[in-house]
Amino acid sequence: MKKGVMLLVCLLGLSACSTKFSYHFLDWAIGWEQEDYVTLDKSQQKAFDALIEKFVLWHQSKELSHYVVQLTEVESLIKTNTLTPVLWAEHVEIAKRHWFRLFEFALPELLPIIMSLSDAQVKQILAKLREDEQELVKEFAGKTPTQLQKEADENLQEQFDDWLGSVSAEQKELIHQYNQQRLSTLDMWLEYRHEWLRQFEVALGQRADKALLTERLTLLMTQPDELKSEQHKVFLRKNTEAFGTLLLAMNASLSEKQSKHFYKKLGGLIQDLTELNQEAIEKEASAKKA
Repeated sequence: MKKGVMLLVCLLGLSACSTKFSYHFLDWAIGWEQEDYVTLDKSQQKAFDALIEKFVLWHQSKELSHYVVQLTEVESLIKTNTLTPVLWAEHVEIAKRHWFRLFEFALPELLPIIMSLSDAQVKQILAKLREDEQELVKEFAGKTPTQLQKEADENLQEQFDDWLGSVSAEQKELIHQYNQQRLSTLDMWLEYRHEWLRQFEVALGQRADKALLTERLTLLMTQPDELKSEQHKVFLRKNTEAFGTLLLAMNASLSEKQSKHFYKKLGGLIQDLTELNQEAIEKEASAKKA
């Protein structure tokens, strides 16, 4: 169950740990990430900082309520044993749409910054992205299916441990069975990432054309599945539903202690997001009165 909710949390761009504390440093985190990829000049940095400030306020006051609604619904489905693999896959798609809205909000003000990038800055961005890609390939290169399976088991067990306190031997076996049956998408995923980077490079190379840049970035950021093969999309859907089946099995196997740990953690996350959202709404109301 942990990986399931954690997947939603990751897609929402949030951390399940110390959510409120982390959120108040979101603008700093975005800035640090940006600096890893490109060094902006003073004018660009000023525009980017203004965009991030506007983005964080919008996200806190408008978007967090969507996350609360979805997480509350997932919580209810789990509590009432009405979650199904198909419903789980639908919630994953909803979570992806949350991400897409972030880009749609930022794009109008992000475009002038991208269009103003120098050739040297574009080269810097692409070099970092290629480095990231090479590290991913290196991470998986030369590993046998058995090694990959073991790592997948360990990663998933660690994630469930976080949400359940610890997993039992029975639950470890459920995780192992899921990873054994999961359809392999590694090669397709790496191919997709390579194609995404290729098209992103093309988009930056044509950044002087605003209409074309908008079209390409919208595709890459909000319709990335268009770059995936049909087989890749079918496999992903089947794996997502299979994970939903795992969630059902894990939920049925929970001890009373694990159940309390999970609902306390999930409830705390929902409460934090609710309070952050209300805090932003109250600030907006006060600013209008001033």
